[in-house]
Amino acid sequence: MTTRQGLRPATLEDVPAIARIAAASDEPIETPGVPGSPYAEHLLARGTVVVAESDGVVVGYAAAVPIGSWRHVTDLFVHPAARGHGWGRGLLANILEGAPAATTFASDDPRALPVYVRAGLRALWPNLYLEGRAVRLADPGLVVRPVSIDEAAATERGFAGVDRAADHVYWGTRREATPFLVLDGAEPVGAGCAVHRRGRPGRWLPHLAIAPGADAVAVAVAAVHATGAGGQASHAGAEVRGSAAHATSVCVPGPHPALPVLLDAGFKVVDRDIFLATSPTFVDPERLLPDPSLL
Repeated sequence: MTTRQGLRPATLEDVPAIARIAAASDEPIETPGVPGSPYAEHLLARGTVVVAESDGVVVGYAAAVPIGSWRHVTDLFVHPAARGHGWGRGLLANILEGAPAATTFASDDPRALPVYVRAGLRALWPNLYLEGRAVRLADPGLVVRPVSIDEAAATERGFAGVDRAADHVYWGTRREATPFLVLDGAEPVGAGCAVHRRGRPGRWLPHLAIAPGADAVAVAVAAVHATGAGGQASHAGAEVRGSAAHATSVCVPGPHPALPVLLDAGFKVVDRDIFLATSPTFVDPERLLPDPSLL
């Protein structure tokens, strides 16, 4: 990675500044009650993080992690007081230097999209942030079983050959994390992790990989049910009926066939961003409920 004027590789000492910039950009990365910043520390250990420095003050940062044959841009933020000076373009160019291909999620902020498009990425589909309760979702008849982090990661690797073990370890450190498999009989058809929502009550499904050929709607609904139940092993709807089911958040790609099912069940769209990639072949939006940071 080439060092350009004002840009340098980040270190652990930069974590407080990174957290400050993320918070100023309305993207807080720290978890109340959890010491340190596990997300920033994960990025430093897992991928590449670059900071932009002006007069000795960190004013922006970017991060990317390798996934399969491409590089996924997880973060690209410049402090509001330092925007408009080209830091974003410089950070993105640095973090993508040498990458054969790239993906990212970006807000539909008119200042953000042109930076990615000029770097060769193309806007492919919306990523919708949903919130709701699973009580109105029909039971798809699948079983959700808590498993070890290693088993969840190995199962996902078996679906498409992409090793996400390091990210599964990170998801497993989140508050009240429950790695799980979705089973159709004895056959794993989904692998993911359910966690506590950051900073407020409820549950969050940050990542679900769906097996090729599996019923994507049934797998997604089963995972949302189990997430809302607190990740308990059960038939998908057996233990989450009634008011005890937790409010649940999940990201759903616009083309995913489970989206209309969730909307019909009362889930609301509370935010959105856009998936961009240098090729449409890297991610199948019908086989994934993504972590918008790590994919």
